[in-house]
Amino acid sequence: MPPRVSVLERERELQELLTKPEGRKELEALQARYLAASGRVRPGKGSVITYILVYEREIGLITN
Repeated sequence: MPPRVSVLERERELQELLTKPEGRKELEALQARYLAASGRVRPGKGSVITYILVYEREIGLITN
């Protein structure tokens, strides 16, 4: 299991991915993987970053 990081650290990592086309694809792939695992759809107005952060926090990958 990867080491746990804080919410702020992970949010910065995900925001950095948004700055590049490859990063955006990576975020969409991560969202799709988490959707398949959880079965929960991202709310229409919610950001992909928030969706990822919530999921990762729930499974214990990130801390407060």
